[in-house]
Amino acid sequence: MADAGSNRADVPHDPDLPHMAGKRARESGGMLSRELKANAATRRHRARRMRERGDGLGAAREEHDAAYLDRHADRFRDPLEAVDGPLAVGNGGEVVAERPCSDPFQELVRQPPDLLAAEATEHRFNLTAGISNAALTLALDTSESIGAGDALERNLAHQMAGAHTVAMVMLAKAHSFAVSAATWAPEGRQQMQSVEAARMAVAAARLLDVSQRAALTLERLRNGGRQVVTVQHVSVGEGGRAVVAGTVGRGVGRK
Repeated sequence: MADAGSNRADVPHDPDLPHMAGKRARESGGMLSRELKANAATRRHRARRMRERGDGLGAAREEHDAAYLDRHADRFRDPLEAVDGPLAVGNGGEVVAERPCSDPFQELVRQPPDLLAAEATEHRFNLTAGISNAALTLALDTSESIGAGDALERNLAHQMAGAHTVAMVMLAKAHSFAVSAATWAPEGRQQMQSVEAARMAVAAARLLDVSQRAALTLERLRNGGRQVVTVQHVSVGEGGRAVVAGTVGRGVGRK
């Protein structure tokens, strides 16, 4: 507990305030800083009211604690407090401390890119295999077919294969429900089977759309989102001879 009678800058008068000297804000430093600033503003307002009532000692204590909160709010806002040292740029352009530390996330940003790529490959395989081994096989075949050149293209290949796998399973379920809705079955059962068939078919269609959109995204990434438009001018002369002059232009989409 803080010494309520202390005038030291690093010790608040209010015993309910935490003793923050030397402590670091590892996570959510910005949010904590805003909370401390709001608390400091409240205490300064309270100090003004106390002075108006003639309580100079109480006002001084509130102002002391407000300054204490402001000082630590500014400190927690400093990025150096989060990474504990001078800043550098690590993997993925993320900010990292220059010197090694015990933070596992900082070490992940700092590790060699080839090791990072190997771990990312393992995670990608595990995530896709979590759908099914068939999904992983399709993903690897898709990556090979499109000649995936970087992690983003490999991720898209796995997304396409995963969505395609689940969609095909749902289509099979939809077919099974549709076949089960036989005309000789009771009306209630026919209705239930028909509803389930429609629900599975709609879900499958959405997943197939996701897979196709991923393919379009891949195409846009490779082509820069540009479209090639060919404009042909046809003129017909005497004797029915046609002359075709073609020009090629580039666009960024349809108007």
